[in-house]
Amino acid sequence: MKCGPILKYNRAMKNCPSLLCLPGVILAAALSAGGAASQGLPLDIPDTSLAVTYERAAVQNVLAAVNPEIFFGYFSVCADGHGFGHGNTYPSLDGHQMSDALLWLDRVRVVEANWDYVKSFQRNDGLLPLAILPASAGKDIGPKGFPGIVSANGGLYVHWVPGNPLEGLSSPTYIQNADVIYRRTLDTAWLLAQLPSVNHAADYLGSMTTEAGAVKGGGYYVERPPRLESDGVTQCYAVDAFRIAASLNRTAGNDSAGERYDRLGRRIQHHFVTEFWVGDHFAEYFNPAHGYVAGHGLTDVDWAAIAADVATPEQVAVLWPQIRSEERFHYGGIPAGIATHPEKYEAWEFNFDRHDLAAMGRVWYLEAWARARMGDAVGLLEGLRKVSQVGRDSGYYWHERFEPDGKGGAVATGPNTYCEYPANYIRIMQRFLLGVDLRLDGSVVLAPVVTGEFWDRGFGQTLRWRDRTIRYRMTRDSIGGTYSGQAPQRLLVRFPAGPDTFVFMTAIDGRSVHAVPPGRTEIARPEGVLIDVTLPATREGESCAFRVSRDQSSR
Repeated sequence: MKCGPILKYNRAMKNCPSLLCLPGVILAAALSAGGAASQGLPLDIPDTSLAVTYERAAVQNVLAAVNPEIFFGYFSVCADGHGFGHGNTYPSLDGHQMSDALLWLDRVRVVEANWDYVKSFQRNDGLLPLAILPASAGKDIGPKGFPGIVSANGGLYVHWVPGNPLEGLSSPTYIQNADVIYRRTLDTAWLLAQLPSVNHAADYLGSMTTEAGAVKGGGYYVERPPRLESDGVTQCYAVDAFRIAASLNRTAGNDSAGERYDRLGRRIQHHFVTEFWVGDHFAEYFNPAHGYVAGHGLTDVDWAAIAADVATPEQVAVLWPQIRSEERFHYGGIPAGIATHPEKYEAWEFNFDRHDLAAMGRVWYLEAWARARMGDAVGLLEGLRKVSQVGRDSGYYWHERFEPDGKGGAVATGPNTYCEYPANYIRIMQRFLLGVDLRLDGSVVLAPVVTGEFWDRGFGQTLRWRDRTIRYRMTRDSIGGTYSGQAPQRLLVRFPAGPDTFVFMTAIDGRSVHAVPPGRTEIARPEGVLIDVTLPATREGESCAFRVSRDQSSR
């Protein structure tokens, strides 16, 4: 079965029902005799329902939102191409969720073209738009009495909600996109060309930061409630953004800029862990009239503090036992809501409506990120299965939000083809469950956070990036597969911890070899250290077989 060279948004999907026909995706069907991949699905995992959801999230949602008929590089935030406006672009938050998902689906050129489009809207002060609404250029799009003026270029730079929430959203999104694009391509010329713009965005974020280290700008991804004036999620993502900016600058040889952004990140982190901490959890936000607001139970700020590695080890030790099994984050069974006690929000916290008092994919991503960081495979898998079930019940489409109904359930609101949950589903499967990390130095890490069922039954996939392809399958005792690429590839693999120190042996094309240093086998200790293997370059059209396996005599 073949498709044309270009898939044109949702209309083309009628004739292209499977990832089998996507030109950038390689299937791992030959790797498993009974797993999902043997059924033509992109992931070879023990839970076929999760693999089916991944395929539907990709084909029916994320890829369906790409529409080159508007311009090459365009994608909507809705699978139908019309929700939130035909031809509109939402570069803040949605722009990263979609771009990252599309990169996992090997749509590098689409994402790079979208980057160029968004970059063209960056103002002289470094600010990027919340939305790009070409048909509304120069118009007021806000509700009556709440002006939201779109600039003449079509960019919306100031929110119509009083207090301008989301002001701190566009810069981190832009910085995150630069990071994931470069990690995928390692195109140094591209990075050097884009870095002045990236730094301009970082400097704008820095201009919103007080001397004490508080980032202003209201809610990071919530606008109603606006969380004026310093939202805890904003603080955590700002720290993460400055760390990324620092790493990208150092990669490009600009150590002075790297140190400057590291200092900014450390200042924000110090302020957050000292001022937002209320003894057993973090305050949700700082309000200029009411001070630190921390009365809604645990919130997404607590997930963010763990996920972005901002909280201190002592704070995590107090927070994690409370948050890891807290079902009240799952409104109506879907992760994740912004607070465990949504009923405790007060009227003064809203200045329009309660729109964002809901479960949203953006909060679920933070939850999954935190669980992965803490090694909580059971909780991570539970969230994926809940989101998968909601998708199956709705024909593999997801609503924008799920608002608590006050009776333990939730009411779905917003467009029913919104791409946030499916985009984050792809990202969470790859980044956290399968643990794939494309590092800035070019190495690839496979550090899965999976349950014993996965380790016992085996799992894997095919990864394609740059001019390289790795097809692999893992069990608790081994990883085997093939590699093709015109340069050697460093691969680091984390196996589950064992009760004793054990030895791993490596073979390339059936010949025993060893990792660095030569003449030694790789040692995995009980904490599960990374096994380091360098796969050799291959000729075009050829591949090498590799296998890293536990020496059974060492068990």
